[in-house]
Amino acid sequence: MNRSRWLAALTVLAIIVSACQSGGGGGAKPAKLTVAGVEGNESIGLKALAPMYEKETGIKIEITTSPYDQLYEKLVNAFKANDSTFDLVMMDDPWMPKFGTDGYFQALDKTYGIQRDSDIAPVIYDVGTWPPPRGPVPPSEKNKEKQLLGVTVVGNVEMFMYRSDLSGPPKSYDDVLANAKSQNKPNFAGYIVRGKKGNPIVADFLPILWSFGGDVFDENWQVKFDSPESVAAVRYLVQDLKSVAQSGPENTDAADRSRLMAIGQGYQSSVWPGEVAGIVGDPAVSKVIGKVGFIPIPAGKSGKGYGMMGNWLLGIPKGSKNGQAAADFIKWITKADIQKTYAENGGIPARTSVLTDATLNQKNPYFKPLSEALQVPPNWRPRTDQWNAVENILGTELNAALAGQKSADDAAKSAADQIRTLMKQAGYPS
Repeated sequence: MNRSRWLAALTVLAIIVSACQSGGGGGAKPAKLTVAGVEGNESIGLKALAPMYEKETGIKIEITTSPYDQLYEKLVNAFKANDSTFDLVMMDDPWMPKFGTDGYFQALDKTYGIQRDSDIAPVIYDVGTWPPPRGPVPPSEKNKEKQLLGVTVVGNVEMFMYRSDLSGPPKSYDDVLANAKSQNKPNFAGYIVRGKKGNPIVADFLPILWSFGGDVFDENWQVKFDSPESVAAVRYLVQDLKSVAQSGPENTDAADRSRLMAIGQGYQSSVWPGEVAGIVGDPAVSKVIGKVGFIPIPAGKSGKGYGMMGNWLLGIPKGSKNGQAAADFIKWITKADIQKTYAENGGIPARTSVLTDATLNQKNPYFKPLSEALQVPPNWRPRTDQWNAVENILGTELNAALAGQKSADDAAKSAADQIRTLMKQAGYPS
């Protein structure tokens, strides 16, 4: 090869290498991957595995955590600037509509070949896919190609807990109320209501709403929060359950609920896996170890029970310069043997074989019910980038009804009217 051709070939090679190192695909092995995580129990397992990954690959996993609300704002600002600070981010599944609509993430299936695994419940992949593969699709997203943008790293599904030393598991919400009335007494609530204004009361209520046959929207984005089924669910929460609840339920959040259960001042409630691991099932905190049973959400008047997803997903931002290395980490952390180690170190896994492992269930009795809840499957919050505003309306109205400031019927009607106005202004057919 003459000198001019050799120089030309060298130039092309340099361009290719540069592109690999700076583009979203990121072919070169980086010294570290930076992960934006949420502060709290959800990041415990991830932090435990980071040194193990560095030992295996030589790649340091640097995890920076932020409180829930601050993490969301930090991510939005970084994405808008196409910032390359983060190679991987943890995102709560209700954030997917915003992030997916705005195109902030790289496709894990099309770009990096991450495919569905039969040992992982299909809903785990569905919740990380945008546009959503089932349920109503936002008008602006209907013609977009479906892509896998996130893979679950925290298999969170809202479940149900009860004092198994005092009775058997409730099969329905009728049983829940009957048991609550029989068990309710001073300093021992028949049902612990998580009723704090905003997200807390909405999270506690949605499984009840769905199990009663109600919903916020139908398949065509028509608001149905004031339907007979939805109103019946509101009445059940703010009248029936309130009558057997702890004092001041309108001010109770998740940590308060779990504390009451852990110190023996409550009979039953809904619960997130993180609350079990961090409070109710923690021997250093709980007085009810071995006395609490965990089951999927009981059946409502619809004949079925629906838990609510609260999965935390790992995604690769468009701005990351280490896309391939980040994808390799996602593949690694979802492997069966690694998921078992993850579970042994405080993580909440998603693999069915890990969740049903007999040894792991001895220490984590909620694992098997969590697996069952994932197979139902659970519902997710409506897949719209307007959800934060919708949730604020619901959380305000439900809290007002629980506090006795308005009736259940008035709260349902007011919320429905406000949501219709909001969605119509956003271009939805409500």
